[in-house]
Amino acid sequence: MAASASTAVYLIAVEDVVQSPLIRSQVFDVLRAMRAQGASWRQEVVALYPIVNWLRYGRRLRARRDELAQAGIALHVLPIFFLTRHFYMSRSWLALYRLQARLAAAWIARRWRPALVHCRSYPAMLVGDDVKRLVGSRLIFDTRALYPEEGAVRLDSGKSILLDDLSFATWKQIEAGLIRRADAIACVSQPMADILAEQYPEARDRLLVAPTCTPVPTPDALAAWRSQTRADLALADQLVVAYAGSWFDPASTLALFRQVQAAAGAAPCHFLLLVSSRSGEADAMQSRVAAAVREALPQSGCTVLAARPADVVRYLAGADLAVLPIGVSEQARRTARFHLLARTILSVKFTEYLAAGLPVLVNRWAGAAADIVRQHDLGIVSDEASPDEMAAWLARWQAQRADFSARAWRFAREHFALDVLAAQYRELYHRLLS
Repeated sequence: MAASASTAVYLIAVEDVVQSPLIRSQVFDVLRAMRAQGASWRQEVVALYPIVNWLRYGRRLRARRDELAQAGIALHVLPIFFLTRHFYMSRSWLALYRLQARLAAAWIARRWRPALVHCRSYPAMLVGDDVKRLVGSRLIFDTRALYPEEGAVRLDSGKSILLDDLSFATWKQIEAGLIRRADAIACVSQPMADILAEQYPEARDRLLVAPTCTPVPTPDALAAWRSQTRADLALADQLVVAYAGSWFDPASTLALFRQVQAAAGAAPCHFLLLVSSRSGEADAMQSRVAAAVREALPQSGCTVLAARPADVVRYLAGADLAVLPIGVSEQARRTARFHLLARTILSVKFTEYLAAGLPVLVNRWAGAAADIVRQHDLGIVSDEASPDEMAAWLARWQAQRADFSARAWRFAREHFALDVLAAQYRELYHRLLS
């Protein structure tokens, strides 16, 4: 059965195609931008979706399908008896998933015989790999994270069960086969590409960096939002330090806030925290976070807002600096796998901070973001700076605010803008399809 030269399939496995702002911004918005840039192939999106969610969100799935159809993108949702978004895929669950993955691959191969399959994540790649075996499709392995290492050490993102050593070894064996058979391997950061190149030298020429993307407003829009936000929140002439995220780690965040306040001396600081508006506990989270900050820093102001993803950069524009603290347990610090994973991190909030023209204060566990801050003078790595060095950096930033802001915005525009990533993928599709 030969592949069709005009059809590309984008595969999503388990992730929430209805509620996740990441899927909207990193998948659907990118595919729409590719179509707007002149993508000529037939674009099908296939999502393997937990059946509980499929039953619960039927009306919203239909609305999402209609929304994408207006851009010439077809969405197909295949319900599966699996809910891995609550845990990593151990050996026992992997057997059940692979059976369903093979059924999905057979359906995709029979229906479209796609020339290209773009697989977001390791679980999606298992499906794409079977499609390639059936019809010879070209294959993009969009890794997004080092799944075996992440599954072995990272207890967050709603997941509470880690991979044991046997499951980790199984996934590393699977990873080797998937990388061997992929025609292109997309990595979210340069350190991730370097790690995979070291582990799989034969794949070096097929690796590319395709980072997290974000809309990057114009400087005029940012200036207008800054004035409006500071007026709305009564921020006046205070030094406003922003943190945005769907969760809040008090220890690491408050430690960084204390550093900023100490470096600022008598200057009034105001901490602006943007928490996710998707959480059913948004009000309680606002109160909890505000209480923690006010108790730790009673001399500083604090505003906590529940913000929709589309509004985050508008609020960030009202700030002066942003912080990116990554909390790490003592157990994780002693784990080589965590150190490897930590090097690769490049979060959405980091790209949003730069898109808002904000220098960023990170700690060294921010991974690729810390590397970028060091290499391009876009902020400071807080746990590598003494109190005097932090104060000196803050004074230098105060004297060169316009330069810092322009440099941050320009880096975001050149590396993380939505249309930049869409053009990169469009060029890759064209190369593989031809």
